[in-house]
Amino acid sequence: MSTTVDEDGPNFQGFRRADGRVGVRNHLALVSTVALANRVVELAASRYDASRPAGDDRVLLIRGEFQRGLQSTDAQLQDDIVFRLITHPNVGAAVVLCHDRAAARIWRERLAVLGNAIQVLAFMDAHGVERMIERTVKVLSEQAEFVRTQRRSSCPWSSLTFALECGGSDASSAVCVNPAVGRFVDHAVACGARVIVSETAEFIGGESVVRQQSVSDEIAQSILARIEVTESRMAANGDRYRGVNPTAENIEAGLTTLVEKTMGALCKIGSARFKSCLDFGQPPAGAGLHFMDTPFFSPCSITGMVAAGAQVTLFSMGVFNPSGNPLSPTIKICGNPETVSHWRDGIDVALVDLIEGRISLDSAGDLIYKAVQQVSEGRRTYTEAWGDGQFIIPRGLPAF
Repeated sequence: MSTTVDEDGPNFQGFRRADGRVGVRNHLALVSTVALANRVVELAASRYDASRPAGDDRVLLIRGEFQRGLQSTDAQLQDDIVFRLITHPNVGAAVVLCHDRAAARIWRERLAVLGNAIQVLAFMDAHGVERMIERTVKVLSEQAEFVRTQRRSSCPWSSLTFALECGGSDASSAVCVNPAVGRFVDHAVACGARVIVSETAEFIGGESVVRQQSVSDEIAQSILARIEVTESRMAANGDRYRGVNPTAENIEAGLTTLVEKTMGALCKIGSARFKSCLDFGQPPAGAGLHFMDTPFFSPCSITGMVAAGAQVTLFSMGVFNPSGNPLSPTIKICGNPETVSHWRDGIDVALVDLIEGRISLDSAGDLIYKAVQQVSEGRRTYTEAWGDGQFIIPRGLPAF
């Protein structure tokens, strides 16, 4: 694969942040820290966007079913994930809306290290919904100045973190798209980047691959322990998931068991070896391939990887899947000729030539690399164009 190279090695044009991290986007984010404020941020974002000239970037909304009153590990996880989303390297500036003054005070203290690039508001300070919307729009306009002053510059590939996801899996996933993503992963790791793969349930049946492709027995055992707990939890409803497939679209696409799906999905890690086993949303400590323990619902697992700092998501598909994340541009990759034909407005990299034998696996990996380079330097993905994607934080994760 060819790369743009300077004296520091392979590079791309990105946004350098004050803390040394690098973004591939320069979003003005509007964040709701609690579901009570979701409607207000939606209305404020709509009004702000309507006031901007055509062609201006729109506000990026970050909101979910974030709750008040959570206890212990659930409360800590939610706070940590929301913090990591606010401070994500793809965010150039942000306005954060809390429900009450006490919460706003806590968030101001926690975000103070970022200076004026982050402004925190309390809904209950406004004394009226209309006043709150007006106040939010005004502060968004002020924060937009921070975004406008930032410019792209040459940044090393080693500053990138990639999230790997797959959905709508079928036979083409195993023989085409996931192996091509694996070629890209080998290249990214060789360039010093970090790569995260998640969805613990999709490793059930792939234990031998984990043992073979971990840097140490300790790392392998950490991952295997997460797989064992996940399988036990799933089996509690009476099904043995090694012998069935839990999702209707995979069955319709021709997969018969979860193990069958697992072995196809594991192709996307290439020849890389696992360097660590991460909790949900935990940032990887260094370059290389990292496993993250997450639920298998794609919007949830992607949220975990994006919160860990992934600036770009690679999503391999057999049949179409609309999952994505607004904060990390999601590159949809597919080799199924029927899917590509029917979903042209949702697929960024079509690998039909690979499955039909007209290009090699290395050439397919190069197509993915070129798309990543272009997206990292500003080209919008279809997921971004449609505004797809959610932020979902799991509850009740087991402690390790």
